[in-house]
Amino acid sequence: MNIKKLNAIEKENIYIFDFDGTLFRCDLLILYVIYHFFIIGDKIFLIRSLINIRMKTLSSKRKEIFLFLSKKYEMKDCFDNFAENCLLKYFMRKRLFKFLKDVNNKNETIFIMTANYRYLVKSFLSKNNIIEKNRLEIFGTELPKHNDRLHENILKGKLKADKFLDILKEKNKELKNITIHNFFDSYDDRFLCKYANYNILFSLSFVKRLFFKKDFNLISYNDYLKVKLL
Repeated sequence: MNIKKLNAIEKENIYIFDFDGTLFRCDLLILYVIYHFFIIGDKIFLIRSLINIRMKTLSSKRKEIFLFLSKKYEMKDCFDNFAENCLLKYFMRKRLFKFLKDVNNKNETIFIMTANYRYLVKSFLSKNNIIEKNRLEIFGTELPKHNDRLHENILKGKLKADKFLDILKEKNKELKNITIHNFFDSYDDRFLCKYANYNILFSLSFVKRLFFKKDFNLISYNDYLKVKLL
């Protein structure tokens, strides 16, 4: 791939960061469920839910679990307490977090877009000195409220890409006037990849790298940083 010097681009830059698997090495929500099991309780319910997981999609099982928990607990308080756990820092991609902070310090536009619960990601990031303000915004799945009977759709795949387009429309921005830097790890992000100028994949899967290299403007993380830091 012929890599252009990114610093020379005059268009407005928008940096999109996925969270689980990208900024964070695994799924933060799964770690929360483990934490809830051992620290808070609901062991019988969670065990039954995990035993029956093959009978439903992972997304529908997640909705079922958190609709139940939201009726019993103030989940924002639970997430805040969980985010205090000092062990979570070992799952951060430190190099990428540093890059995120550097971009934020330059007052660039940053969207953190995640299928995870927005409040959980926001709480974790705030504990690590990344605050949602000015040009840094967090978009994710909303927690069900105490009396909700239905769970909102999870922000992933095409829904995530559509959300991004809606954000641009609200901000009166056009794709032709911006350069999009997309950091991701999942096949689900292929819908968003088609709008990005630079797609930076985080995966050890050769098949996944081949898929995105063939169909999208893929650049490796190391090559991207080398050029960006020139």
